Amino acid sequence: MLVWSVTAAAQPGAPATRTLRGGVESPAAPSAPPDQFFNSNGVRIRYVEQGQGPAIVLMHGYTGTLDRHFIANGVFANLAKDYRVIAMDLRGHGKSDKPHDPKAYGETMAGDVVRLLDHLKIPRAHVLGYSLGAMIAGRLATMHPTRLIGVAYVASLPLLEGATYMDTFAQESVKELESELPFKSLVVALQPPGAKPPSDDDVRKAVAPLVAANDVRAFAALWRGYKTLIVSNQQLTAVRVPSIVLIGSEDISAAGVPELKKIHPQIRTLVVQGAQHGGPEGVMRRPEFIAALREFLANAR
Repeated sequence: MLVWSVTAAAQPGAPATRTLRGGVESPAAPSAPPDQFFNSNGVRIRYVEQGQGPAIVLMHGYTGTLDRHFIANGVFANLAKDYRVIAMDLRGHGKSDKPHDPKAYGETMAGDVVRLLDHLKIPRAHVLGYSLGAMIAGRLATMHPTRLIGVAYVASLPLLEGATYMDTFAQESVKELESELPFKSLVVALQPPGAKPPSDDDVRKAVAPLVAANDVRAFAALWRGYKTLIVSNQQLTAVRVPSIVLIGSEDISAAGVPELKKIHPQIRTLVVQGAQHGGPEGVMRRPEFIAALREFLANAR
């Protein structure tokens, strides 16, 4: 399941506040380290890094950025106390280039991680993929296991063959992204139960910031080219890199955990009770998440 959020409209790196009960605002979200860029086979990719120790590369979710999914929630800063943390804006997102060719996506996104490690002269690293990033991590683990120390799949699972729901999602996403009302399904999904369906004008106003902050043609190309992220059961079973799934019990992807454990019993799993895919109740904002992640990273070899 992929993360959607109206707050995606915020520009990457922009300061933010969070209103708490009673109208009190929390301090502004932490800012990212200085932007850096590298050339990944002709595509300019943004990344930031901080800290010392074993390297870990963080990959965010669909429509997200490294700022929204790792800086704002404190995950980046927490890990940087003991690790060399590198977060990247996936191609098609944030401040990275946004190709419109479907062939520029799929497993090529896994290749971006290896090219980033080469650029930084890092022989091996942990990787953490959130949502779409977890699917990329799954393909990366089958393509380049010798470059990995450990793999953390967060709020999603490796994209296994036979996942027909993804075909439906991709086809519907492309159709919607190329329509006059991109992201309409997002607005509809966020309506409270029993609410009157939003009018087209309501949708247009709601998604305008999200459309302005992103390249919908690049997102459409991503979903046209996503299939090379799929891994077979045999490919996943062959992976011997230490791996863990960290997911909320209220995340739709949690339903796939039992089947994944049958396919690859060595993959550790933690289902955090009551946690959701993203947002204020998202799994990465729970103390159980960071505790389990840190324990995993400390023991992976």
